[in-house]
Amino acid sequence: MGLVIVAVLASRLHSYLLFHTLVEICNICVILTVFSLAWNIRNHLEDGFLRVAGLALGPSTAILLLHTLTYKGLGVFAAHDANLPTQLWIALRLMQTGALLAATIPAITNQRNTKPLLVSSVAGIILGGLVFSGMFPDCYVDGQGLTPFKIAVETSCMAALAWAAWRISRDRSPRHPQLRKLTMGLLFCGILQGAAFTSYQDVYGALNMVGHILGLMQSFLLYSAIAWVGLAQPLESLFVRQSTLRSQFERDAARAQDDMARFAEILAHHMQEPVRQQHVFTQALAKALPQPLAPDVQQPLDFIMDGAMRQRSLLRDALLYLSLAESTAPSKTSVRDALTATTRELAERIDQVKAQISYGTLPNVAVSPSRLKALFGVLVDNALTYARPDIPPRIDIRAENQDSTMTRISVSDNGLGIAPELRQKAFGIFERLDPKGSGTGIGLAIARRVVHDCGGDIWIGDSALGGTTITFTLPLA
Repeated sequence: MGLVIVAVLASRLHSYLLFHTLVEICNICVILTVFSLAWNIRNHLEDGFLRVAGLALGPSTAILLLHTLTYKGLGVFAAHDANLPTQLWIALRLMQTGALLAATIPAITNQRNTKPLLVSSVAGIILGGLVFSGMFPDCYVDGQGLTPFKIAVETSCMAALAWAAWRISRDRSPRHPQLRKLTMGLLFCGILQGAAFTSYQDVYGALNMVGHILGLMQSFLLYSAIAWVGLAQPLESLFVRQSTLRSQFERDAARAQDDMARFAEILAHHMQEPVRQQHVFTQALAKALPQPLAPDVQQPLDFIMDGAMRQRSLLRDALLYLSLAESTAPSKTSVRDALTATTRELAERIDQVKAQISYGTLPNVAVSPSRLKALFGVLVDNALTYARPDIPPRIDIRAENQDSTMTRISVSDNGLGIAPELRQKAFGIFERLDPKGSGTGIGLAIARRVVHDCGGDIWIGDSALGGTTITFTLPLA
């Protein structure tokens, strides 16, 4: 607003006609913008003052445009003197004052309809017709100045705006303090404008210029109020509400996830005891029966004990997978140390099958020790489980830095391998590629989850040793 007023005032240095034309064109643009906003958000605009004033002021721009084109010296209507634009100005003042005054009457503001626009349009047609038909009283006489009628109308408009301001100040309905200030400001601008327009003698004089600047300020204040209440405030409320709902959803989702993970963990722990008892008492039953056991007895007992062992492995892997849901801060971890801890835990199995594990230089990565150990535990265990029965297992682990942020690690074996068409499926949870095998179908799902949580990728390829190579990327420490 300030820049526009400064630019318009600067045009006064060239000529008053240029100033007057620019200030009224700006005024017309602002009022039309206010009308457009009020029309488009009329069903959602809660403040009755802004709704009624915005709609009712729209038709006044037609009178304001005629006032601009008929201004003395512009030459558009050469046959008329300064009286015609002054008459049109008084018609405009009556329309604008009536609109602002109606906007403070509850009986009008409480109704959500377009009657203010209709009434204002009819008033503009009637007043414009009176002016151009010559039936409107004179408002300015060359050589004498303002007529008593013009001064009386301006004074009445000032009184009406003062009464409207008093009503706004006494209004106790919920209204934001910022909106109240803007409303009072535009009403006082209208009052001061009337004071300026009852005092000037020259239509090119300083007081006339001040009155037009006050009129532009009044329109800008109304625009600020309706834009803030109708657009900025609802959008801000919408964003705040959206942010609140998103935060609540995230909290509820996190709580539900924690509850489900905790429930599954407790359930898995409690299920381990019946499985253990099933295995122990089946063994005790086998020992208590007369030896040697008949095949029709031995086979069901073996089936029960194998099922118990598989269920124990399944529960173990399920607990490990669920534990990965808990967020852990990444820390500098040695891949070599994690691999050493893994081989130490699997030392008995490694010795039984005479497996050979080799690895070269291994880096430090930004992964928590427990997750890195779980990753290598799964991969080494799979290599031992799916080894060829005729040769000792071989496992080779290599690392190569992709760039300054990521390293690529490969775990190769000489085992049974995985068919190309099954490699993507192998990472799914509970996907057992060999239904008759002893795997749980969770191992590679654990590996994928660890790698993806760290921002890496994992895939399966062929091994130079004749089996499978599982390659993955991890962030460097």
